[in-house]
Amino acid sequence: MSDAASRPARPRRNPIGTLSRLLQARSGRSRPGEQGETRATAVLNLHREGLLLAPTLRSIAIAKQLAREEGGEVEVLAVIDRPDELTLSVLARFPGVVDRVERVDIGDLGAARAHGIAKASNDWVFLHDGDDLFSSNWYRAFFQQLRAGLIDPRAVYHTHVFARFGDLMDIRTTIDSEDPRFHPLFLVSEWYYSNKLVVNRKLFEEFPLPHNSPRTGIGNEDWNWASHTIHGGIRHSYIPETICFYRVKPARISLGLMPGMMQDASPLFDPQNILEMTRERGNRNPPLRGFSPLSAMKAEPIASEPPLPGWFWSEVKRQGELESLITEFNTMPVPERRLWLPNLNYNVVSATEYMMLGLDHRPKVFIFATMERMRAADMVVEELLEAARDLDGGAYQPVLIVDEGDHVFSEARLAATYGAKLISVRLLQEHYRLGEWYFRRMMMRPLMQFMQSVVIDTGSSIFGEVFGEFHRTILENQKQVMFLYPETGTDPLAPTLAALAENARLWRAHSGGPVPVRVHASALPLFTDETLWEPHLMDERTTAALASVTTQRFAGLVRDGAMDLAALLAGNPVQAGEGGPDTAAHPASRWFRVEAQRAGGLEIATLRAKEHELYLYRTADAWISPAWFAVAGKALIENAELEIFSPHITIGRSREGRYHCTMYDYSKADVAFATMYDQSLGGGRVPLVAMTRHPLDAAGLDSAGALARRLYRMVRKGAGISIVQDSVAIARYGDLLTAQDAADARL
Repeated sequence: MSDAASRPARPRRNPIGTLSRLLQARSGRSRPGEQGETRATAVLNLHREGLLLAPTLRSIAIAKQLAREEGGEVEVLAVIDRPDELTLSVLARFPGVVDRVERVDIGDLGAARAHGIAKASNDWVFLHDGDDLFSSNWYRAFFQQLRAGLIDPRAVYHTHVFARFGDLMDIRTTIDSEDPRFHPLFLVSEWYYSNKLVVNRKLFEEFPLPHNSPRTGIGNEDWNWASHTIHGGIRHSYIPETICFYRVKPARISLGLMPGMMQDASPLFDPQNILEMTRERGNRNPPLRGFSPLSAMKAEPIASEPPLPGWFWSEVKRQGELESLITEFNTMPVPERRLWLPNLNYNVVSATEYMMLGLDHRPKVFIFATMERMRAADMVVEELLEAARDLDGGAYQPVLIVDEGDHVFSEARLAATYGAKLISVRLLQEHYRLGEWYFRRMMMRPLMQFMQSVVIDTGSSIFGEVFGEFHRTILENQKQVMFLYPETGTDPLAPTLAALAENARLWRAHSGGPVPVRVHASALPLFTDETLWEPHLMDERTTAALASVTTQRFAGLVRDGAMDLAALLAGNPVQAGEGGPDTAAHPASRWFRVEAQRAGGLEIATLRAKEHELYLYRTADAWISPAWFAVAGKALIENAELEIFSPHITIGRSREGRYHCTMYDYSKADVAFATMYDQSLGGGRVPLVAMTRHPLDAAGLDSAGALARRLYRMVRKGAGISIVQDSVAIARYGDLLTAQDAADARL
């Protein structure tokens, strides 16, 4: 606790009484160009704060007045970017607080803030958002430090305490970037220095404020700027006994909490800089006392965090009269009422050093793989590493990001043979013990430092976890992203297929079109949904290489051939009739002449064999063994009393994408079809398949629900039905919501 905190507090002015004087417009405003040691500009960014702006302006008004009484003058410059009418009407009620207004049409917080900094009348600039509050001494304390010669124009100053309220309530102190307990690599995965600061704007000429881009997913401009400036030798410190009361709003309405945003590349995280920084800090003299950063998980401070001082509670009372949510700090449990340091996670530092060291200057081929999901995963990964090494004559460095399962990789052989870097998911999660929040951002850091690289996903779980949050950033900033389905055949439950399909829906939502995927010719029937997939056939060389390590794996001691990564990346789109849903590719075509058509979410087909004619009704995403068609057709032809033939078991998918298995009792066939009908109306995917002796009325027959209802009515009227014992129909991966769901909803 500081000496100032232990002294008796001065009598506080009534804030409401102070406001009544401040809200009157005054005439003696600073003219552009006037500078002085007691002048500063507060740049206030506004957007759509609405009524939340009122307490912010009242808080600023009190701070302005207290600074003026100490001889300091603060110009408040409001930068309004695409505001709503409510925000403008609130702003109009405070003419004595806001001195100038700049209205812009930018749509980006960072760019609008930079505009305000450029338009400021003074070199010393405070940065504000339109829904936060500050302790009343924020301006005054800065001017006092400035007069005392304690302010460095090449440093950045934050508030001493950062107190979040609203949707989240917590308190932390600002740690000085020159504090020996602070490590710059903490910034890989955690935000330490907000843009609620005061700084000499000449620093922005040397280190421009980054902008946010929702389209590309690059943002967190204050996080970026802190990384750039600290790398440039700029100190981040704080003004003692000051507070930022930071309002936390729901992510859907908060510009600062937009999900899926990632901080940009920074020279701070360059592998060579990390190596030099590690050496420098390792030679530091004298060494730290109280904890060892060599092995610490969280660096414990030398002394325990002190309790919240009196000046904090005085400001809670004062600012709480302006914004009642701030008074909720009084409800905090007593053990939590301390000046907590931010997280000092040395495991993040160690994990970053592990991930980044060994990456050279070349662009990368990032290969994501989950070993337990792929057939012959060890050999497929080796084929990919060899192809990546040879791409464009060695212009790329292979990087294997792998969930290795029971496999154990040799980092030395990876480096010696392929020049590759290994990033082990198991090591990061189990050895470095990264939590979920840290893990996803950590995995993105190499991709951000080496943009315009090639990313290959083989249906891995790790890529799905990262892509689920940062798909915009990956798709917009890498040279090429390639989905590779390394399996042969048509297994609809292949885990690699499941992972690719989940990611494909995110990709399509971002791009607006089907997702390119490289596949073996035998797997094409899994990728017939033209709204989701754009299948590309593997080239002959890659197909042969894949066969040599799968179906021909034990045909000899030495594998033959290698994948052609350049050909894979170039693509080979499947042409019409080349494995698509045409007659020749139909699974029943081995036994029948097939005439098929689509009706909404259903396939309706006529099956002909000699003089016999049967009818097939199948949901478009349903897979069933081709042998089922032969058995069902033979049974219907030979048993005149049968009208319907169905599979015994279905493996459907819930609306959320989870599989569930149902075995039906067809001695109560009406109950079975009623259950399918209910499942379809609940938003799930029901793989409904039926072969019938006579055609069904086609009116309104366009969904699983409509087919289930039609079959229910038939069996209720006495239609004979049979099954192939233990036969299974499976809902293949694809969109969860399609025309089928819309048709079911109409029912």
